[in-house]
Amino acid sequence: MLACSKCGQRIPDSERYCPYCRHMKNVPLPIDSYELGFIENFIHCAVRKYADFEGRASRGEYWRFILMYLLIVSIILFVCAFLSSFTTVSGTTGVGLGLVALVVLSIGFVIPGIAVAVRRLHDIGWAGWFVLVGLIPFVGVPIMLILMALPGKSADNRFGAPTGTTIITKQMAHKYGFFDTTPSNVLTMSLIISLIVLWILVDHMLVT
Repeated sequence: MLACSKCGQRIPDSERYCPYCRHMKNVPLPIDSYELGFIENFIHCAVRKYADFEGRASRGEYWRFILMYLLIVSIILFVCAFLSSFTTVSGTTGVGLGLVALVVLSIGFVIPGIAVAVRRLHDIGWAGWFVLVGLIPFVGVPIMLILMALPGKSADNRFGAPTGTTIITKQMAHKYGFFDTTPSNVLTMSLIISLIVLWILVDHMLVT
């Protein structure tokens, strides 16, 4: 067992995160300093910072979380549409199963989704309560999308230090136990294209 470099508590060798302060084991810099890959970033937002409304989140942290969430939703819809189209499961049953799964998923991820949006607002220097702008009919969502796409402040602000400055290479991922490396633009575009294709397939299967 090793001592956590942040809180000093003993960490079992099998654990990647300190069970007391959730600091990632063996990483020389704070986890927020890294441009996390899709898998690591999703775990970071959904587990380690599940209800953390403090600090800042970079554009990469927010949008990678959203893309992974949409990927999960798309896969669920695709599986349900596939069951409805190519098996004896009726379309009503398939759609019903998909809706139940999506409701459960949405409930589970509403808190980390709001938390990462609040931290993203902090990154551009805005107070977290501006997340309520998204509730305004018709214009709320477009406004939030614009805010989420704005570049963060490059210097410290009242919410903390800038995030996501260190690129994770394959060597670093292997050495420190990251699930994946910092995604390239090609990988990001591939994921976006995959999401579009999945949605087109789902729409086609449900219509036919």
